[in-house]
Amino acid sequence: MTNTIVIESVNPFSVQINKLNVTECSPARHSAPHIHDLCEIYVNLSGNVSFIVEKNVYSLQAGDIIITKPYEYHHCIYHDSSDHLHYWMMFSPHENPELFDFFLERERGTDNLIRLPEEILDKFLSLCEKLTSINPAYRISALSAFFEIISYIAKGIAKYNVQEVNQNLPQNVSRILTYINKNFASIKNINDLASTFHISIATLERYFKKHLSMTPKRYLEDKKLSNACMLLRQNYSVTDACFESGFDDYSHFITIFKRNFHITPLKYKKNL
Repeated sequence: MTNTIVIESVNPFSVQINKLNVTECSPARHSAPHIHDLCEIYVNLSGNVSFIVEKNVYSLQAGDIIITKPYEYHHCIYHDSSDHLHYWMMFSPHENPELFDFFLERERGTDNLIRLPEEILDKFLSLCEKLTSINPAYRISALSAFFEIISYIAKGIAKYNVQEVNQNLPQNVSRILTYINKNFASIKNINDLASTFHISIATLERYFKKHLSMTPKRYLEDKKLSNACMLLRQNYSVTDACFESGFDDYSHFITIFKRNFHITPLKYKKNL
């Protein structure tokens, strides 16, 4: 039996992995949602948390894995003051898109939660622990551990993805999230949103604070920013990225972009 494996050139790319324990007073507990052009693997180890990706909120168990691709909106939701231990891995897929096509070709907001069987999970967690402590100079060992983790992710997307979403989210909040995800570019502000759902701004803000640990203004703004970043990567002009994403004031867009990314949209585009 003959098996010929062709390995084409692999371009350099970066991988970062952290093992973090977020305590009640940790700044990370109150950090902004992530908007970035990297793939991310999050592994919950302990803590009473959920995770929002796009319009879906996933209730998490120890060992659950959340994956997101570039510009896929996401952040962790804390339900109490207990410590939250987790792995957090980020890597760049753009230099070698064919290696990570299973990650990149997913529809946004789908197949984000992976729940590996116990016998597989133990091996997966061992690899995560190995990658956090391995000497970066041992590149073959580091790459071996990383790509073994990636192979578990690919298998998990195909066989062990969990579709249970918004189980603990009130139906009215779920409807609001779905509406924002479909119409963020045409929603001018949260006044429009409150009016559409015939509720007060105070009620809308209470919904988001209780169930998503953020304000509706921030959620809407981040959805627009995420889209603008994606358009800039696709070589849209800064002006087109601004207005296509629903910002109706160019100067305001520049200000918000700099506040979030500490760089102007034009420099961001050039850096890409």
